[in-house]
Amino acid sequence: TKRIHSCISLPSFHSLLQQHRGVLAFFTTEICHLSRKARPLFEEFVHDKHSNDSPVAFVQVDLDASHDAAAVGIEFGVRATPTFMFFVGGMKVYATQGYDVQQLRMQLSMFLHPVHPHLSLSLPALDLLGLEPIRFNKVPDLTVVSAKLRSFLDSATTWFQPFDTSLTKVDTMGILFGTVIPYVKASTTSQCLPPHPLFDLWHDVTSSMSWNMPEDQLFPLVDLWRIALLDEKVSSWCADRNGLDSPIGLLLSKACEWSSKNYLLTLLRMLSNAFSNRALGWKVLLSAQNNLAMLLEHTLVHEDTGVRKSASSLTFNTFARLQELRVENLCKGDEEGADHLEMEISMTLLNAEWEASIACAVLAAIERESDGDTGTLIHRQVAALGLIVRFSPFIDHLLQLLGALHAQSILKNRFRGNWGNCNMKETICVLLQEVADKLCPPSVLT
Repeated sequence: TKRIHSCISLPSFHSLLQQHRGVLAFFTTEICHLSRKARPLFEEFVHDKHSNDSPVAFVQVDLDASHDAAAVGIEFGVRATPTFMFFVGGMKVYATQGYDVQQLRMQLSMFLHPVHPHLSLSLPALDLLGLEPIRFNKVPDLTVVSAKLRSFLDSATTWFQPFDTSLTKVDTMGILFGTVIPYVKASTTSQCLPPHPLFDLWHDVTSSMSWNMPEDQLFPLVDLWRIALLDEKVSSWCADRNGLDSPIGLLLSKACEWSSKNYLLTLLRMLSNAFSNRALGWKVLLSAQNNLAMLLEHTLVHEDTGVRKSASSLTFNTFARLQELRVENLCKGDEEGADHLEMEISMTLLNAEWEASIACAVLAAIERESDGDTGTLIHRQVAALGLIVRFSPFIDHLLQLLGALHAQSILKNRFRGNWGNCNMKETICVLLQEVADKLCPPSVLT
């Protein structure tokens, strides 16, 4: 049976972090009413059947016990009690203040790696798809791309030098047409590539152009990045960049509901290609998840078919990467060798609302799609929904939502509506039926 460790100083806390792969710390004060209410819940966590088989240590830190104990709270930024913190490999991966029982149970369930209810579920149609990301490999006429960019740049009458780069308009054009485009052209024609391409300058060009040009003139630049990301050197370099220091994050941040069709198309396809590199896909998920969700929410139901198809491909790629991670974590269980980065993503990347918002958008896209669709679009949408639901760590929340939204009925209606459609492949109909019957709960009557 697990016991609660009492921590009285910063050295003793660091010692616990070193001794245990996972630590759940409960920061409390004697005078706090909510802390007293949370104490039985913390004890319940300690004696949970899953915790007994895991290498997780449970630590209580009474901040008002001594100055040494208070120093622990100061070190980790505790501003109120009760505060729960989750640590993996000595690294803080999640923290929450207050007494939200549902959220705490959800996070603890994820932390202790319980057996997922879908782990033994047979889903042959979904398994048949595999998890290989959908790539957009078509190379545009780079002469035309170059001409468009030159025309757009020539039309810029003023040029602001952003804080992160000192490039003038002349500098920007020189690097773009003298370095970036020649490299992309060489990478697509198997020519000899420079041994040390100056990718930092590529980012400076992207930053300079994004500051000075409207997004409807940036789509040729985004298309260059789409092709470039299929090069392992480029995608690996991007994976080492964070936030707006990454061209991926920078270009994603420019998108909004009113962005032009050309910008959205090239952006969605660029991001889909980003997931071809595992490390870069994880970096996008870790650093740009909110922008990614907002992009998918409005492009999955966009009026243009091409945009919807590209959005469905990106959704599939996103959750294919997440399923790889979740299956690995479920299979590893609590082995000592589990990857800390994987646990960090599992713990901090998503929350139930993030995942639910994308699931709702996918379901809305499936429901609205015209019956004349040949099947590719619906296939990707249903496959994406299946991947979202299959190993979600927020499965209870997600199933309640899908039941309330009548997801099973929507899929079955789509199945019945397309069964006689000669353009709809039988494999798509089988996938529709499988996801509806096995992953979506019956509708909740209101």
